[in-house]
Parts: sequence; structure tokens; C-alpha cells
Amino acid sequence: MLYFIGLGLAKKFLTQASIEAMRKVDVLYLDAYTSLSCDINKEYLEKLLGRQIILADRSTLENNSKNIIKLLKEGKSVGIATIGDPMIATTHVSLATEAKNKGYNVIIIPGISVHCYIISKSMLSSYKFGRSVTVVYPYDKILDTTPYEVIKDNSSRGLHTILYLDLKEGKPMSAKDAISLLLQMEEIKKEGIITPNTQIIIGQRLGCEDEEVKALTISEALEYKYKDPPHIIIVPSKNLHYMEVEALKCLH
Repeated sequence: MLYFIGLGLAKKFLTQASIEAMRKVDVLYLDAYTSLSCDINKEYLEKLLGRQIILADRSTLENNSKNIIKLLKEGKSVGIATIGDPMIATTHVSLATEAKNKGYNVIIIPGISVHCYIISKSMLSSYKFGRSVTVVYPYDKILDTTPYEVIKDNSSRGLHTILYLDLKEGKPMSAKDAISLLLQMEEIKKEGIITPNTQIIIGQRLGCEDEEVKALTISEALEYKYKDPPHIIIVPSKNLHYMEVEALKCLH
């Protein structure tokens, strides 16, 4: 049996179901690359559960899924614990479908995801969110402008955009770095999607005791003093309901 176990964003969001599942599986992995928490890590979970945990990187879950399938074939139960909700990551969806197609039982234990959390904290209308996208670091000096295109498309339909921020060697991108990349995209595209007056919402250390959700303009965000990552960004639509306008005022 294969378990996908959502841990939520912080210790206080761990559920009884997730703890019980982590204790009973034969082999337990902790996804170490799709998301981060301010206070959940391998050491904490091993102490809480009284058992060994294997830290899984991208290669373990994405390129070497055959090793997990092999464990299932041997009759062992396997758990993959992840910060937030396990099915937000497409890697987990791919592994779950592969296991089910091979005849193995798959159990999904949901957790509070950063996606749902930031929507709630932003107080924007949940039904007005479009496609989400990740701002990634340039590769070989080439900047991926997909986030710009997604923001443009969502905005044209009156929809808000959630921007996830890249991880590089386990280090999360800061909101300030992401904003700098968005401005570079604007320099390339020159379509006026990202301007100094563009309104954004920045979530910092969500789920932690020192979390902060702040509405700023791009120019304000460049000068803002941030808490340590993880961060996440919302680019609201310009077509705001009057209640959303009031919500942004509360966050400014």
C-alpha cells in the first residue's frame, strides 16, 4: 500500500491521520524538495514518531520511482510525507497513478496547502483564481517568461494569479528576487503587465507564528524588509469586487 501524507504547513497543522499513517508504514520518505516548512523537518518527525525517515530528493521520487514500486512489490507499505498537501505536486500525482495502474492500493491523506492557505489569508474571492505558476531561476542565463504570460492571461479574464517561488539546492527564492525577475520579464515583453504600480500580495512564512501577509505595490515591495523564506506571491486581477478592494486595504 502506498500512502501520500500531507503534513500541512507547520507542526500545529499535523493531523492525527497523518501521524498514524507515518507510524504504521514500513518505509517512510519525507519529500525534501517540492515544499518547505518553517518548523517541520526530518529531525523533528523522527523524534515525534520514534522511527527512521528517508529524506527523498527529486531523483528519488521523480526519476527512481521504480525503487518505490519495488518496495510495494515486496509487500511493504510505503509512505511519502510532504509539506502542505501531497497532491499539489505533479510528481506525486504521477507516482500515485503509476502505482494504481500496477494494482497497488493508494491512500491520500490531505494536508493544508500553501495554495489554499494564501487564498484564505488574502481574503480575495476563491472562485476568481486562475492558473498558478512557478517563478524559476534563470537556466544557462535564459529567463523563463511563462509567469508573465500566465499573469497576462489570467488578468485578461479577471482572474488572480498565485506565484510559487523556485527552490535551488534546497534554498527557497525570496519574494524580492522573484519581483526582480518579473521586472526583467517586463523588460523583455514590454506589454505593461508588471509596472511599479502593480499591486501584489506577499505571504511570508505561512503557517508559522511569525507569518505575515502584506499587500504592496511592486515599487514598495522592492524596498520592503522581508522575513526569511518561504514566500509566495499573489498578483490580483485589476477587476476587483468592492469587497476585494477592502480586503487589500486591510493588508496594506
